[in-house]
Amino acid sequence: MKRSPGRTGNDREWRSFQKRMWRSLSRRQSFKRGCKLLGFLLVFSIVCVSLLYAAKGNHRSSPSSLSASPLQNSALAKVFQPPLNGSLPHFEKIVEGKYIEERASYRFVYTVDPALQACVNEVFRNYRPSFSAFVAMEPKTGKILALAEYARENPNYPGIWQRATYPAASIFKLITAAGALEKGVLDYDSSVSFRGNQYRLGPQKLAASYKRARRTNFDDALGKSNNVVFGRVASKLLGSQTLRQYSEAFGFNHPILFDFPLDMSKAFIPEGSYELARCGAGLGEVTLNPLHAAMIASSIANCGIMMRPYLIAEIDNKNGETLYQAQAEMLAQPIAGKTAQDLSRMMQRTVEDGTASKIFHRYGKNLLKKVSICGKTGSLSGDNPPGQYDWFIGFAPAEDPQIAFAAMIINQERWKIKGAFVAQKALKEFFREKSN
Repeated sequence: MKRSPGRTGNDREWRSFQKRMWRSLSRRQSFKRGCKLLGFLLVFSIVCVSLLYAAKGNHRSSPSSLSASPLQNSALAKVFQPPLNGSLPHFEKIVEGKYIEERASYRFVYTVDPALQACVNEVFRNYRPSFSAFVAMEPKTGKILALAEYARENPNYPGIWQRATYPAASIFKLITAAGALEKGVLDYDSSVSFRGNQYRLGPQKLAASYKRARRTNFDDALGKSNNVVFGRVASKLLGSQTLRQYSEAFGFNHPILFDFPLDMSKAFIPEGSYELARCGAGLGEVTLNPLHAAMIASSIANCGIMMRPYLIAEIDNKNGETLYQAQAEMLAQPIAGKTAQDLSRMMQRTVEDGTASKIFHRYGKNLLKKVSICGKTGSLSGDNPPGQYDWFIGFAPAEDPQIAFAAMIINQERWKIKGAFVAQKALKEFFREKSN
């Protein structure tokens, strides 16, 4: 008998092989003999799958292709996880500098940094935005460093960081920029043109060429969140297929592997030229989960490699025996390292002289003198919950990222604070030895 293609890991050839075998058996053999052989194949398949799962613990997944789900090919090993009963993690008890939580007869040790968590919680309590969330993680490992949320009317409102009903706004410009850089249609400092107000995007501004065009560089367009430039890049240079390809590569429309349930970020990529332009500029039908936003920033910080986020560092039983210990694991590589490096350069413009520069230069001068920060702002109105949404995601330091983060603020009635303000407070705490 020929060696089964399934033994080589080629699922498509294996399924084709099974179909051909079934047709052959149907023609030449009796139903009884066919059933026996099919049963043998089923047992054989189960054994192969079992062996594959057993090998996963020592196997590092290779970067997934952009044509497939970046989260689909993860080599996430089977881990011990006692039932969580649908409840959220609680960060209340600190032992030896770590948050721990007792659940039934198990002891959960969390990765969250108590000092960083307390700092962000204090900012939320002092400024009292309608809703807010802040997520920070270690880019090289995926370890969650902060997971804070706040609701002014109901301090116990659960799971703000779990939801994905929030408009991604101009954070999605990072996906558009990644596609343009990766495909080679633009460099990070390429000259690009636009007409009129850079924030007002209309169908007439998508023309291939026009008189009185204004010119800027691609990095400046990201730093100042130029809607017209990014609308034209999406509709004229990328197209819907490429934009869809990179949105999925970064994890949109795919579930995220995490220790607790997360809503899925969704990106609807339209076909029409103007609708596609709006999407590429961050004005389309795209929703984003805060933890996923931190993962996007983290993957850019980590040379284009997206790590699996994890909150549970360890689980012990009542006898103190360790039943589970987390390990760093790669999920995907949506972009090449060179693309990530160029995106990082572009994101520095946001803080240096772009849409977040006023906040950082006003409140974080000492921080900026010692720590280089990459970021991207996003603001848009939304209705679930209703309000004005303000994002700031990024990482620092630019040359050797140690923290990636996402701050999301929902203001109702009037502005309380912005995401960049929360982020600079958190970064001061995280880099307190450098910023003092």
